[in-house]
Amino acid sequence: MSLNKKKTYPYSNVEILPGDILYSSIGKSTYYVGHIVIIGPNYNIIESIPGKPSGHMLTTQQFWQRHNQGDQITLLRSKKGGNEAAKWARDHFKFVEKYTILNTNIKSLKNNYCSKWILQAYYYGANVKLTSFLNRFIFPQSFERMKKIEKIAIFSKA
Repeated sequence: MSLNKKKTYPYSNVEILPGDILYSSIGKSTYYVGHIVIIGPNYNIIESIPGKPSGHMLTTQQFWQRHNQGDQITLLRSKKGGNEAAKWARDHFKFVEKYTILNTNIKSLKNNYCSKWILQAYYYGANVKLTSFLNRFIFPQSFERMKKIEKIAIFSKA
């Protein structure tokens, strides 16, 4: 008999699913611009961040610890393609070398930023076009208004 205990987000009973998207609201911990990440198939956070290399993986606990007390983290979930997007992100994050918002070309992995990274994971990994504006700058907070994404929960860092 296998006891598969579901993985949950820190300090909650909300289940973590591969492909989940976490939006960190605008504040000091996100340098006042917001940030967005994807959950990989192994329940790690996969992101594009400033620094070299820009493709980065960390645990949900490490992600939570980066935030300040009172910060809000919104859990967003695509209506389809989460598992496939998560696998694509895991397999491709190592190709993200430089963080830049100046390269909006969806085909470019090397030069990337957080929002474009999520769009790529769904577009290339799951054949899901989260927005019709793939080659424009997309703000992290734009994901909250995308029709193909559902808002599941809002966590407040204690």
